[in-house]
Amino acid sequence: MKVNRDMAEQKKSSFARQLSFHIEGRVLILAVVLIILVIFFGTIRSRFLTTNSIKSMAFQCPEIGLMGLGMAIAMMINGINLSINDTANVSALVAGLSLIELAPLFVGHEFISIAIAFLVAVIMGVACGSLNGFLVGYVGAPPILVTLATLTLYRGISVVITGGQTLTGFPDELSVIGHQAVLGIPVPFVIFLLTGIVVYFILEHTTFGFKVRMLGTNPTAAKFSGIDTKSITMKVYILSGILGAIAGIIVMSRTNSVAYEYGTRTYILQALLISVLGGISPGFGSVIGVLLATFILQVISTGFNMLLLGVQGSSFFKDFSWGVIFIVILIIDRLVHRHSGMG
Repeated sequence: MKVNRDMAEQKKSSFARQLSFHIEGRVLILAVVLIILVIFFGTIRSRFLTTNSIKSMAFQCPEIGLMGLGMAIAMMINGINLSINDTANVSALVAGLSLIELAPLFVGHEFISIAIAFLVAVIMGVACGSLNGFLVGYVGAPPILVTLATLTLYRGISVVITGGQTLTGFPDELSVIGHQAVLGIPVPFVIFLLTGIVVYFILEHTTFGFKVRMLGTNPTAAKFSGIDTKSITMKVYILSGILGAIAGIIVMSRTNSVAYEYGTRTYILQALLISVLGGISPGFGSVIGVLLATFILQVISTGFNMLLLGVQGSSFFKDFSWGVIFIVILIIDRLVHRHSGMG
């Protein structure tokens, strides 16, 4: 028995060292890439590093960063969440409808109705995540097919409820989250960082986080070691749904509207890009890597916008560039994994 325990401890220690090396190396590379990109765009466009430009990026990146986090935790258990953007949209829609109904009841106390509406959005995110988790964890359906199906389901629900129209007419107080700052830091960015800290703590300092990594690394070994893999899968997708709902709340507050098609063209691709660039793979990856990857994509997006401002076809080129970047990152990431013996 003692020998078995010693062997288990050695394996656990070896896994921890491998994980730590993988994460620290990736974070260092991402930090260097981010610095190089900032210097590059700051050199060729002087207004890139102005206060207004930096603040604008801080307002824009949280929504896609939160979706990237939601995608990342699903990928850590060898899953995926293609419905993350539509979870955000349908959660924001339910919150918006609740807000419109509640606003007349809390005249002069609009923040109460906003808080209730946001709670409703989170509950909707839990419901969306639970459906994904049930189908993947308990039914055993492939994650890519499940989330592709629920993507269509959630989008269809949004279209039916709104009739394909944009939902507006929210209290002005809603814009506080999307447009205000705390000590000069945009509120959406503060929410993004605080959420990232919470997810980091969950993944790095809880038993649940360890089980998530074990499930992603070796599902069979995780099951035979007593881990309830179905329950872990369910909880992971619920957490992913909550992150999507928070992103939807930020979008609703920033645009003061809700639309079923918001972000449907590029957000899924960008969320995947953030996850892969951040070093997420089954059992491996870190929240810090995801945060840095989010900043890198936002810097590239803003830099391209400034470089291509006024150029005909610039929108097509930007969409095209996301696809090219994604393919290049996939190839490089695979080569790195093979070289390190982790793939």
